[in-house]
Amino acid sequence: MKASLNVARMVQRARISINWGALLVTVACSGCVSDVRDLSLTPQQIRERTPFASLAPTQAWINAPDMRSVLQRGLGDGAEQHIGLANRTPVPGDNLVMLRTRNVVSGFGRLRFESLVASFGGLPQPFSSLSSGDLMQAEDEIGAYFWATHSAGGATCVLGMRRMNSGMRQLPGNAGVMDVMLRNCVPGSQEDALAPLLTDSIGVPPIARDVQGGSRLLSPLAGPAAAVVTVPGGRS
Repeated sequence: MKASLNVARMVQRARISINWGALLVTVACSGCVSDVRDLSLTPQQIRERTPFASLAPTQAWINAPDMRSVLQRGLGDGAEQHIGLANRTPVPGDNLVMLRTRNVVSGFGRLRFESLVASFGGLPQPFSSLSSGDLMQAEDEIGAYFWATHSAGGATCVLGMRRMNSGMRQLPGNAGVMDVMLRNCVPGSQEDALAPLLTDSIGVPPIARDVQGGSRLLSPLAGPAAAVVTVPGGRS
């Protein structure tokens, strides 16, 4: 009789263990299915499904002049930040600095016009028909940058872009690469319009900004290095 009771108890315990195991497998698999679905999304689908969050100007990745807003989102392999700038011209559209970091540096040694434009969802107006052959090239203390100019109604508009790596400055989240695209229309000169793209704006990462717009460096080790990138079809 005792032997029968012991066997019954062992069978009951085995059934409980099996049920718990099945439950754990079900929970684990539900998480795996979600991960598989996320991994199956294209970069464009990830961008479409990932909203931006509003941040304080002190959390901007650069020292852009005339900042009005900062939006940011994570994109799996990095992050994207949009910095809204003041627009004091009659030219429609937003003045914007778009920045995209990537945690993997392999395959990102050269800036490619088409890939960069696609990663930001296209070109802004009035540069929607721009091609890589329309870009001019110059260098500053941290390397090469590329731009095109458009004049409208007494305003000067620029479309600028560049690629930075971790050897040029400390990048957000210890990323390996940061791409930058600028659309800026100003009532002043081309140099004024390009300012958010150049060394004084992006050469060092800020950690604090006072009420006058001044900033302090994140690290004395974050200075620029002499790295240069190229864009096929660009001209000097």
